[in-house]
Amino acid sequence: MPWYGFIHPVLAVGTLAYGLVTGQTSLSRINDWNFPLRRQRYRSVIFLLLCVGNFVIGLLATALIRGRGGTVKLTAHTLLAAIVLVSALLAALVPFARSRPGEISGVMRLHPVLVVVCLAVIFTMGFTALLAVFHV
Repeated sequence: MPWYGFIHPVLAVGTLAYGLVTGQTSLSRINDWNFPLRRQRYRSVIFLLLCVGNFVIGLLATALIRGRGGTVKLTAHTLLAAIVLVSALLAALVPFARSRPGEISGVMRLHPVLVVVCLAVIFTMGFTALLAVFHV
């Protein structure tokens, strides 16, 4: 595999690590209305940008490898990436919902669920990639 083929997996692991921090914080602080949601908004937007960057770099690496005559066979990888993008977009939009002082909006309770869905799908994508690497 050419050198640029390794950029996508490295960025994916970084995105996964950042998503784990975001999800853990969201899960542990969901009932704490005093927690500054601004920080969680920024984390969610950064996670979304990392997911979009991963998607674009993954498509670019695949196109470049196929342009050189190589093959890239990852089962449902692009479909799973689209699911991650939609879930990450929703997770980034949810913290911007308005709520009364002293309360967390009902929609904000979806944030940890959406982040966990993103992380589960990213883990699945990594597993299918490892299966392809080891020709299973």
